[in-house]
Amino acid sequence: MGSKYFENGARREWWSLHIEAWRRSGLGIRKYCQQQRLTENTLRRWLKRLAGDETALKLEKYQTELRRERAREEREKALRKQKQRRFTITSDVRNRASQAFWAMHVEALNWSGMELRAYAAAM
Repeated sequence: MGSKYFENGARREWWSLHIEAWRRSGLGIRKYCQQQRLTENTLRRWLKRLAGDETALKLEKYQTELRRERAREEREKALRKQKQRRFTITSDVRNRASQAFWAMHVEALNWSGMELRAYAAAM
């Protein structure tokens, strides 16, 4: 593409908006382009043109590192949650007792063949 292609003000504005949206989304270029139905190479070309080669490379590396950090944090969070669930022992006897009480009534209701209102009136 010639240099006049990149000098078009409307194109520059359109692509700069997409680059800013990609930067804020935290997605990779490939995933963002798939969602927005853009070509990956064109976005990279405009990124280099608008931000400069070095800045575009740094921005892309930063986004990659940011995604890796988020993924690592999510994995650690899931592991912490899994550990909490695995060894948690409930000492809430009152809760278990009320559950057993209502379970008994539900069983009695089912076996009695009565409707809910009739069963409640009988109790």
